[in-house]
Amino acid sequence: MHFSLKEESYVVIENGSWKIKAGIGVADTNQLPSVLLQTEIGKVPETEVEKHDSEMLQEGTENPEQSTSDSSEKATSAKNSREPRYICGLQLKELKEQSKGNIVTSFPIKRGNIENLDELEALWRHILLKEFNIKRSRNECPVIVTVPSTWTKVQYEQIARIFFETFNSPGLYIANQALMALYGCGSLNGLVVDIGYGKTEITPILECSIQHHAIQTIPIGGQDFDEHFYSSLLSDTQFIEEYGDTPDIDIARALKESADICEVLLDASNLEDKPARMEVEYHGRKFTVGPERFRVIEPIFDPMLVNKEGVLSLIEAIYLTITTCEPDKRNLLWENIVLTGGSSIMRGLKERIKADLAPYLAFSDNSGEYQVKEAKFLKIPEYFTNLKDRNDLAGFLGASITAKLSFPDPKGFINKVDYNDHGPSVVHTKSY
Repeated sequence: MHFSLKEESYVVIENGSWKIKAGIGVADTNQLPSVLLQTEIGKVPETEVEKHDSEMLQEGTENPEQSTSDSSEKATSAKNSREPRYICGLQLKELKEQSKGNIVTSFPIKRGNIENLDELEALWRHILLKEFNIKRSRNECPVIVTVPSTWTKVQYEQIARIFFETFNSPGLYIANQALMALYGCGSLNGLVVDIGYGKTEITPILECSIQHHAIQTIPIGGQDFDEHFYSSLLSDTQFIEEYGDTPDIDIARALKESADICEVLLDASNLEDKPARMEVEYHGRKFTVGPERFRVIEPIFDPMLVNKEGVLSLIEAIYLTITTCEPDKRNLLWENIVLTGGSSIMRGLKERIKADLAPYLAFSDNSGEYQVKEAKFLKIPEYFTNLKDRNDLAGFLGASITAKLSFPDPKGFINKVDYNDHGPSVVHTKSY
């Protein structure tokens, strides 16, 4: 089979517990993802489906000149539509608003792991067929899918089956998210600290090789920060009085994601020159937020704040990860730290991590010139003008670059010939 895949048809999908980032076309890699889809799925309630079916059947009988076969087709379509169907994105948001919260939704990826593959497939289908308008019958769009280190080879096979058999993709590349983030920052060696929504993962990479034995995973992420911050807000009597009502957790998430409100201090107990309270506006309401706005992300430094007993702090996990690697390679990790993930862009976080790591890098007066004196961080290169301040998009950028380099070479990815010859097990013959 001859492959002539075009850069404008390459699809990049980065999976996350809270959001899925996706884009099509990598001719210009200095682009933000064109799709940010919340990783939430719902099923159309049975009552809504029945209502929809009834309307379809009525439309089929209103016109007396309509053929019997036409009515029969509508009836068949209505019958088929009784099968539960998944909805997501804007359609799900609208239905939730109409049903006033009565619709049941779920997240197919929780704490970084797949909970329901059928639901995840529905999200991918939405991205490919609706957002990108790809036609299954003549699909010429190869896909690079990024996944966490914890996803198994069995799940790799399931992913291959879905993209080749369900979506008829001409090519597939399954890439490690940490490795893609490192590529996005222009390095082949480094320590990737990914603070996601469901977990934080610390991955050491040396010469493009993931050191799986040294990976540390902390079951704390943006989800825990939201809940911790929300609890703090509810305990603030002045906030509740000014707000005038009991808000839902969405307010904590919105405030956390605002670059001007929440911040990480070197010492959360010392406000330095910061005002004790800050006036903000949310959905037309004006109120003030107290010192808790500086402690949103504290659980990653002190897991007991969210009742995570026996869990390493971020600083302890970073140190353990690095010291588990070969001694002569550790400097490469200390001096090439990539901070990524949705919660990584909070103001002051990098400086706090750097300060807290300093005691682990104490050196004597007679230490050699190669002794690491401080932790150093990588960022997306300046020439990516649209992305250079968005290290949370490093993985998406790295995947776009990898697609640009790999898809022109038939041996650089899993193609249809590979899949037809070997089936889903072909993922075991490819190295990512």
